[in-house]
Order: sequence, then structure tokens, then C-alpha cells
Amino acid sequence: MDRPIQYATLILICLFTLTACFGPTGKVRLKTDIDNAELFIDGEAKSPIGKDLIELELSAENHRFEIKALSENGEWRYYGSEDILIPEDVIIEKKINTKSVATEKRKKRLALEKKLNEANRLAEKVKDEFKYRQAAERGL
Repeated sequence: MDRPIQYATLILICLFTLTACFGPTGKVRLKTDIDNAELFIDGEAKSPIGKDLIELELSAENHRFEIKALSENGEWRYYGSEDILIPEDVIIEKKINTKSVATEKRKKRLALEKKLNEANRLAEKVKDEFKYRQAAERGL
């Protein structure tokens, strides 16, 4: 008598598990404001994304969408995110905008350029002072 109850319980657990795995779904069509980005859903890398729409089928629930990218020259990092509730049996369309932040590579390059410009200004100042003194010596 105990065995049939155990089997029935096991079957019910399996059915509930399968129902949860294959629950209701919805579709989302996404794009972003930059090309060559990576889409993360609930913290997991999913697919490349850009300015053209891509369509995904997901479980009908709230999901966290994140866009991450690095500029071709490596000087800008782009990031955008949005929490989107995916309704059951519906297709929604969203655009996730990104914000840019300068990377360390850019900060170092700008600091180096600033030092170079300061050195060039100092060199011009020294050169002008030298010419002035030469002219003053000739005039004496």
C-alpha cells in the first residue's frame, strides 16, 4: 500500500516540476542605442544586440535586461539596464538606452596628452625667452 502512494507522490512532484519548467511564456523584441553590444538577462549572457530588433521568448515573469559594450578603441564603456515584466502570450517591444563612462585607458591617454601639451608650452616659453635674450645681447 505504501508503494503506490510513493509512486503517486513522485509522479505529482514530477508533473509540478515539468509545469514550472514549461510554464507560460511571452516574447520581447529588444534593441539598444549602440551596435556591437552584449545582452544579459537576469545576469546571464544571452546574445549580441544592437540597433536592430531581436526577438526572444522568455518565461512570463519579471526579468532584468542589461546591455554592456566597450567601444572599438577601448576608451568608453557602455551600460544600460531595465527590469521588464514579460506578459503571457504577448509580444512587447523595448529599446534600452545606454550611458557611457570613460575607461582607464581614456583617462590615461588624456592625462598623457595634457602633460605633452604642458611640455610643449614650456618648450615654446623657453624658446621665446632664448630668442629674447639673443636679441637683447645683440642690441647691447
